[in-house]
Amino acid sequence: MLALVLASGWSPAAAEGVAPRDEEGPASSEPTAGADADPTKPVLLSLRDELYDLRGGAWRNVFLLRADAAILQRRVGGRGLILRADVPLVTLHRPAVKETGLGDVYGQALVIVRAAGPLLLALGSGLQPPTATDRALGTGKWVLAPAVVPVVLFPRKGLGYLKVQDWFSFAGDSGRPKLHYLTVTPTLLWRLSGRVWIMLDLESRTDWEDGGRTWAKAGFLLGTMVTRRNGISLKAELPFGDRRPGDWVLKAVFFVTRF
Repeated sequence: MLALVLASGWSPAAAEGVAPRDEEGPASSEPTAGADADPTKPVLLSLRDELYDLRGGAWRNVFLLRADAAILQRRVGGRGLILRADVPLVTLHRPAVKETGLGDVYGQALVIVRAAGPLLLALGSGLQPPTATDRALGTGKWVLAPAVVPVVLFPRKGLGYLKVQDWFSFAGDSGRPKLHYLTVTPTLLWRLSGRVWIMLDLESRTDWEDGGRTWAKAGFLLGTMVTRRNGISLKAELPFGDRRPGDWVLKAVFFVTRF
């Protein structure tokens, strides 16, 4: 979700209110805040550590390597194709049991269409093959996840978007449960300065294999650019609802932008 505006021909500086590059002179020294949480910028590389509190005294840690690639850019018509890959190293700790290994990798392709004014629309899908090295670390299923993401830009301030994504299994281990759930994630990213930003989001998850029962989580992120291209962020999430898998999530990210 980080490279959409660039692929559409939008300047990353203009999208975030950063002074654009002067064609006759050097680029502005102001960094671009919010890149890793912004669905409008490509991430060359990010390293993410995510700690999940689980029910029953269990916990899960995911160390995630993420990379984006803009493989198509067309200024005419404002379209672009963005690829993403997530490779997770997972540690699952349950009472008397601990497993560590590769989890299910995730790939995503999104096409962005530039609408009028500050409006953008991203369409595409994710694909999650069953790559986990241990049964406890993955789903055992091939999962397809089509998504639609309308985005609105607030010049010099930030952006908001709504990501709607349907996840369903279509192949894999016949002995593992089928998967089909819907996630809906409204998100607001707001720049406090050229270096610092906050992000608020609320994600609901409706499980169609569990009678349409829903749980949700609210998140707050604080991030800062360390240099023009390198940044860090910290995020806390609080799940709620009877079907929630745990009581809290903590995420720390280091990332490098492409521009």
